[in-house]
Formats: sequence, structure tokens, C-alpha cells
Amino acid sequence: METREAIFGRRSIRKYLDKPIEPEVLQDILEGAVMAPSAVNNQPWYFLAIQSQEQMEKLRGIFQEVSVKTRAVLEKRFPNNPEVVSETLGFLTGLGNARVCVLVFLLKPSKDYDIIAVESTSAAIQNLCLMAYDKGIGSCWMTAPLSTGFSDVLEKTFAPGKGKFIAAVTLGYPAVSPQAPKRKPGRYEII
Repeated sequence: METREAIFGRRSIRKYLDKPIEPEVLQDILEGAVMAPSAVNNQPWYFLAIQSQEQMEKLRGIFQEVSVKTRAVLEKRFPNNPEVVSETLGFLTGLGNARVCVLVFLLKPSKDYDIIAVESTSAAIQNLCLMAYDKGIGSCWMTAPLSTGFSDVLEKTFAPGKGKFIAAVTLGYPAVSPQAPKRKPGRYEII
């Protein structure tokens, strides 16, 4: 796949087929994620791919609580689009039937360089999403647990000692192919 095709074609997928991701495909996606550039080669990330049914159910239980806390934010953000609120809350509750969810942690925080470590980890998350797309796997990068205060719960439940929770990324074979959202004008300039 050409890089431009991957960047322009990748979408946030919120509905997945009930089809497992092959172990070698998941491993390849994760290996691509950790090939991201990082400031001073710190490689400050830790990825935990959850795929067992038992662990996914535990995660969905936490995300049901995330969904409840997210409602007010969504209703304020989308006052004229209740369908967006409903669809998003439904996705958070069931994770779109994803067979895998990758939790991303900031393994090597630094008092002076936290923003740089977060930037590096974000580059790795983007690699993860693009690698998944290249393999025919859909993804959705989620920060709702972070913004609703569930970081500590996810850290203690799934990855004690592995750092601060940054994001979650669902993975699965897409059941839908959404259109690209319209891009906002004036977001770059060449001088």
C-alpha cells in the first residue's frame, strides 16, 4: 500500500465483524507501532493488546462506566446531533464488537519531558493505526477513558507498573466503511 493511500484512506471504525485477528497480523501491527520515531530515542511507550474474551469483557465493563461519564460532554458538543451522541455511547459501551483493544501507556515519563514522551507515543499510535489499515484491520483511537478519569482504573486493572494510560485503540475487521469527515479549512499555511 502506498503511504498516501494509507493516510487518506484510514478511517475511525466503530463497528467490527465477529472475526478474530490472526496472531501474526496482530504482532506485525504492534511491531510497526514501536518503529515510530521518539525524542532522544526514549521509546517511552508500552502497548497491551487485549484479545481474550474474558479480558475484553472486563474492559467493556469499564468502558460502560466511561460511556456514562461521557454523555454530558457529547450532548454539549453535539446539541443538534443526538444520533452522534447515541452512536458514540453505543460504541463506547460495546467497543463496536472489536476483537482486540490495545491500551497504550506512557512507560517512561519524565518530569521535564512529559509532552515530548506523549508526542513520541502518539506517533507510535498513528503507526499502529496505519499498520492496521495496511492489513485490512480497522481501528479507532480513543481518549474518552483519559478525559473521564478512568486512567488509574485501566492502569491498575490491566498494566500495573507500566506507566500512565494515554489512549485505547480498538482493532478489528471493519463492518462499515465510513466516508472521510470534511476537513476544516485554514489548518495549514505555506510561507
